[in-house]
Amino acid sequence: MAHTHARPAAPAHRPATRPAAPDTPPVRAGYAPVRPCHVPGDGQAWHLLRLVPGPDIAVPAAASLLAVDVPRAAALLDRLTAGGLCEQSAPGRYRPRPAPPAHPATLRPGDSAALRRLTGHYLHTAHHADRVIAPHHPELPLTPTEPGCVPEELASRKAALAWLDEEHTTLTAVRELARDTGERWTVFHLAACLNGHYVRRGHTALQQQQWADALRAAHALGDPQAQITAHRYAGQAASRAGRHPEALAHLERAVRIAERHGRPGEQAWAYYILAWTEEMAGQDAAALTHAVCAAALFRRAQQWTAEADALNAAGWYFTRLGDPAQAERYCARALDLSRRHRYLGGEAAALDSLGLLAQQTGRHEDAVSAYRAALAHCRTLGNTYQEAGALDRLGDSYAATGRPADARTAWGSAAAVYRAQHRLQEAASVERRLAALS
Repeated sequence: MAHTHARPAAPAHRPATRPAAPDTPPVRAGYAPVRPCHVPGDGQAWHLLRLVPGPDIAVPAAASLLAVDVPRAAALLDRLTAGGLCEQSAPGRYRPRPAPPAHPATLRPGDSAALRRLTGHYLHTAHHADRVIAPHHPELPLTPTEPGCVPEELASRKAALAWLDEEHTTLTAVRELARDTGERWTVFHLAACLNGHYVRRGHTALQQQQWADALRAAHALGDPQAQITAHRYAGQAASRAGRHPEALAHLERAVRIAERHGRPGEQAWAYYILAWTEEMAGQDAAALTHAVCAAALFRRAQQWTAEADALNAAGWYFTRLGDPAQAERYCARALDLSRRHRYLGGEAAALDSLGLLAQQTGRHEDAVSAYRAALAHCRTLGNTYQEAGALDRLGDSYAATGRPADARTAWGSAAAVYRAQHRLQEAASVERRLAALS
């Protein structure tokens, strides 16, 4: 799978029902520290910690919950731990000990504001993490954070990926809390922030769950942009889970809503994921038609990195359909466009496609070089989903050049990632080739 259907995140959208005021501060303004007006006592801090969704909490998130700075939050948590009210679940992470029945964790006045600060902390940090990993992703029109909420600054892709990996269980719980309390924009925006990460990491079940919630939220909001996005990614998640009729129904609905509201960029995204869905169903000719259509619509909408994705997808399908000349043309255009716009995910995908083309035309050393370059980019981006496919095909090229030890290493790594992502058919295929080497 050599095109970036493994990558797409929600395109820019500004909710029609809730336009931002001209003087609304940008999202980054929410990162300015806010001085707390007081420090909660140990009993109040313990009470608030017991309301936290998820298994535990890191110190920076606790600081937003309690409306204190990070050093004071750390001191409070250490004191609560020393007093037997909390325990460390991991370095820098805490959870409150169970309370006796006489002290149920019920809401008190002021608790809702604390939970809004906590939700804002996770939402704004997730958005920041997504943009650190994929700077070409658009800003989302998030509401400013509550006073006392200070989202985290993540200095590198590695730090952003680590934060998303560490917090994904808590992020799921935060989304469920927002769903249950009717915070529909929070549900939708969390899905938009996390989609790219779930796709890169192959978390298909989590992707399905979050878009099921986001789809209900989008229709309750009555916002057509949110509905288009939710149907598109609900379709992507269904296709990854092998539920192709459901995927096609979502994607066709996304196309209809986009057509009704005159949004060519949104039509393009739906056609792009339709192409991938048809590929997963073994319909490469139909996939090619959708990819070419998506590329033209992206060009019309001046969405250049998305156009690169669609051009590469078309090249991939031309390769699979046995037209190497057209495949080379489309993939080379995708690689050039990606490099001009410094789009690392597009480069990785185009190199992967060019590797397959070289492989199929007997240029196996060229294929090895292309796959290894693609793998380096995938690892920089944390795109383990696409990495598995590139390793799989790299093993094929190593085997074709008489390097069985290298093939065994590549296939072994691919099989491990496939199994971790519950891609069992692909894992079994690789393992059969590994067995044949023995």
